[in-house]
Amino acid sequence: MKSGRFDVDIDPTSPEYTKLQEQECRDLLDLLDELGIATADRIYEPGDAVYREGEYGDALYVLVSGVLKLFRPYSGSKEATLRLLKPWDIFGHLAFAGETKQRAYAEAVTRCKVTKVPKVFVERAVRQEPRVAFKLMTLLELRLVQYEELVKCLLPRETEVRLANLLPLLAQKFGERNGGGEITINLRLTHQDLAAMVASTRESVTKVLNELRTRDVIEIEAGRITLKDSSVLTRLGRG
Repeated sequence: MKSGRFDVDIDPTSPEYTKLQEQECRDLLDLLDELGIATADRIYEPGDAVYREGEYGDALYVLVSGVLKLFRPYSGSKEATLRLLKPWDIFGHLAFAGETKQRAYAEAVTRCKVTKVPKVFVERAVRQEPRVAFKLMTLLELRLVQYEELVKCLLPRETEVRLANLLPLLAQKFGERNGGGEITINLRLTHQDLAAMVASTRESVTKVLNELRTRDVIEIEAGRITLKDSSVLTRLGRG
């Protein structure tokens, strides 16, 4: 990506991208503190809602610690996971012109710490300090790149290809590297969770995961997935 003072392409799956996003968030919060802009920190336990779809979008949210998901319900009891957020992701639908409503539910997956900056204070900070606007633009662009990467997972029709694209993204965001180049996704994910992320059925996801385990591409233990052969996933992801 190219953004503001960053005149080189940054791979959204690279450690540099993660470091950039964290630094931009920290810089923004530091600027707000310097300006005397009030923010509010809150702890959410697993299953707690930060906000619900349709609520008034009155703030900018920064996930400081933990894992949080954005999702939308459909067909009664089903839900589609739009994004899984890690520390230093921003979220919330915030419009500076007129009123807006949240377009999804935001719910804690693990114990989370969230910093909330009310919309009125964001607007005040932008008027007082141009650097605040620049930081916001950079963070919004970083968020857009993440959305674009996730959308790529949904373009192919085959569940196998979608999962092959999704698993490395989850490993990049939540992975812990083991010996021998293996990466464990440090989240307990059910087959239904994965189905919600790739817009497929639980049965189709289960079938693909079993095939990948048989081929020794992945390993699943206590709900945590380990990528044993990422090169195979890369080939499958290309369709």
